[in-house]
Amino acid sequence: MPNGVNRIIDGDGHLIENPSLIYPYLEKKYPRAGLENYPLFPTLDGFRRSNSRQRPGFDDDGKDYTPDAEGWIKFLDRLEISEAVIYPTAGLGYAFTKDPVWAVDLAQAYNNFLHDQYIKKSSRLTGVAIIPVQDPPAAAKELRRAVKDLGMVGGLLPVPGLRLPYGDTSFDPIYKEAQDLDVPLAVHGAAQRESGLDLLSGFSEGKTLAHTLGQFIQFTNMMFAGVFERFPNLTVVYQESGAGWVPFLIERIDRHSKSGSLATDTVRDHQVFFHAELDEKESLITALDVVGDDRFVYASDFPHEPTTEIAEILENFLERKDITLSSKQKLLSDNVRALYRMK
Repeated sequence: MPNGVNRIIDGDGHLIENPSLIYPYLEKKYPRAGLENYPLFPTLDGFRRSNSRQRPGFDDDGKDYTPDAEGWIKFLDRLEISEAVIYPTAGLGYAFTKDPVWAVDLAQAYNNFLHDQYIKKSSRLTGVAIIPVQDPPAAAKELRRAVKDLGMVGGLLPVPGLRLPYGDTSFDPIYKEAQDLDVPLAVHGAAQRESGLDLLSGFSEGKTLAHTLGQFIQFTNMMFAGVFERFPNLTVVYQESGAGWVPFLIERIDRHSKSGSLATDTVRDHQVFFHAELDEKESLITALDVVGDDRFVYASDFPHEPTTEIAEILENFLERKDITLSSKQKLLSDNVRALYRMK
């Protein structure tokens, strides 16, 4: 499948949090009975997502790929992907956690679980840490532990859930730590609630807008609040919203900024990355032309999408004639390596 591209890397896949596997990492402080009575993670938006398309794909024998380490390796082998960076699923709504003490304890438990059950089991798997953004100094401390002790490659900034946007200076301890560690922070959406979408009646309606709307808000705020001026060596990636929105919003921010080129200069001069959907058509071409092909990264979204669909999209992208082989190499490999500081 590589078709001229060397070493395809999945920049954003997921695990499905099995509470029973995370309980042992919490039981020293919390009785199991209490853990089992309530969900570990807050609901993303009230939808039962296991009823939707968020399920493993199927192998040639019709058996499920389970999203554990073994299932992940099966998936990578089938699609000829070299390695993957794993994100949470329920943990994408982590900012809705209200108790900062519980937020710290659960982040530590999740990161220990991710390390033991995935990262330690294969050198082809690594992960992005959950950090308790409710308490920025504690989040900075947990980010350092996750990177230095657990081998993770970045930290998660979930959208939405917090009462302050990520441009606020209260998050500066996180940005300073990430900059000092030289690891990226990933602004990643998923949840539909508290994002202005409550009037929509169906899951598909909300899913159409939720990821990108959250990125609109956070990207715009981080630009105008001067996050990248305060932390010029900070790396941030805006995940799972595609590339089409990026030229539009950059132009709009520039139009309303005092300099007239705020977002353009920031993206050009700083380490700012964006996820690209490989099956985007003219919008991807425009994004590559306006922003540059060194700012977009590939993500499979496995196991949230069927394996057969992921494989088809990847194969079709490799065969596209309107994108150069050089740009394909950057999106599928080089940019992912640069983002996560992979060798």
